[in-house]
Amino acid sequence: MGVAGLVTYYAFVGGARLARILPEGLAYAVAHAGGVLWERFGGAKRETVRTNLARITGESPGSARLERLVREAYKSYARYWLETFRLVEQDRRFFLERFHCAGEGYLTEVLARGTGAVIVVGHLGNWDAAAGWVGASGRSVVTVAEVLEPERLFRFFVRHRRRLGITVHPATRDSAARLVEAVRGGAVVALLGDRDLRGRGPQLDFFGAPATFPGGPASIALRARVPLLVAGVYGVVLPDGRRGWQAEIAEPIELPPTGSADPVQRLTVQVARRLEGFIARQPEEWHVFQPFWIEDRAPECPETSVR
Repeated sequence: MGVAGLVTYYAFVGGARLARILPEGLAYAVAHAGGVLWERFGGAKRETVRTNLARITGESPGSARLERLVREAYKSYARYWLETFRLVEQDRRFFLERFHCAGEGYLTEVLARGTGAVIVVGHLGNWDAAAGWVGASGRSVVTVAEVLEPERLFRFFVRHRRRLGITVHPATRDSAARLVEAVRGGAVVALLGDRDLRGRGPQLDFFGAPATFPGGPASIALRARVPLLVAGVYGVVLPDGRRGWQAEIAEPIELPPTGSADPVQRLTVQVARRLEGFIARQPEEWHVFQPFWIEDRAPECPETSVR
């Protein structure tokens, strides 16, 4: 592990410990202040966030609304990390009190068919809180994670999510087979479905511009023969003043008939349409701080390779 890796690792470990020992109100105040500072000194990354939000909203560069959304995006992302680090200390009652989900009946309906489910979320709100809620509701949760460098940091996040009751498989050649097996065994497989890290997934229009999306969720649903569910998650202030989350699960995407042309593409387009709707409601909650659309990526970036 190099110096940069050590710094990154201990920054996350230290941040996690600090987040868990501070009183809730103070912890949120610190996170919001950190988000403000992060935005102020964000440099090139801030320009990327601005570009992404401009595409989503259609706002002109320099508009007051766009600048407000950029600031709120940084605060929201800082809040995500705070909440994620604190979640591991919470019990089942915490999730059931603070996490509310419209459309939960769709998940129940799919599970009633006798298998598990594949549910896709974007980098929106707090997806770890959503997984914690699914687990607190008595359902087994399985996901996959890219292997991070340094490896020590990857192991840290795997342990962290396991404390939330999430079974985490590293992204390897056999991870898709493991996820299909988990669905067939009755688990809820939860996958992030908006960032195509390798740039080789289905190409489609997203908020009016070409982008590539991961085809994994659609492929797993097809192999397991289950519908695809798509959800959005947002941070909210509850009536009692505490912070929590509001989620919504959209109507299931049924599989196309056997033998249909390019079923992964067809399903992924429908996933993207639903994610567009969720992101458009609160674009500042979309935590994608990297170039997302094909034309915004550097030519040498691996994510630009389009199949």
